[in-house]
Amino acid sequence: MGKKVITLIVSLVVICLITFGAGFLGLFITDSLILFIAKFFVYYLIGAVALVAIKLTGVEIGLDFRNWKSYLIGLVMAIALSLFIAVIPALFGSSIVGSHLDPTPDILISNFLFFFLAVGPVEELVFRVYVQETFISFFKSHKWIAVIIAAFLFGLWHIINGSLLQVLFTFGIGLVFGFAKYFLKDCKFLGVATAHGLYDFLNIVVRVLIV
Repeated sequence: MGKKVITLIVSLVVICLITFGAGFLGLFITDSLILFIAKFFVYYLIGAVALVAIKLTGVEIGLDFRNWKSYLIGLVMAIALSLFIAVIPALFGSSIVGSHLDPTPDILISNFLFFFLAVGPVEELVFRVYVQETFISFFKSHKWIAVIIAAFLFGLWHIINGSLLQVLFTFGIGLVFGFAKYFLKDCKFLGVATAHGLYDFLNIVVRVLIV
């Protein structure tokens, strides 16, 4: 267990340092395309840290590209979360997910690629695969505690956005993804990664079409 604890602490510290440093990218990079590519690089760097930690501790990722039920579960979760958190409040004149965005093709395409290819898979790899499964190995008799801790760390990690409300909502979303992966047999890594990426992208769509 000692190796797991040390690896967990070191990897999370490194991930937080990378995330904090990435917050200053906009100060040095003014070209939108280069900034977009840099954000991908940051996420893949975070993913690389998680993969090294996973390799060192023997955590199973659980890749199953042919499990269509996992994708379906992710689709349902994303739509349900988007309806309750983004669509319904926006229809009543209150946006939780942000201000209006102009409907330009580059906004939709860039966000689609970013959320599906970077944010969804990397954040779920870190928190629902590595962090959650590591804590599950610590709380073998009360595994649900691991889900809550992983969701809490997931929410706390989003404090970089500077909003306590964002942290609370992200914690709640992390609980949904975490318990789905824990309780639903067919909800694997790719399922929660799909749910995460699609949910974030649907929020952009809501900000374009409804807010």
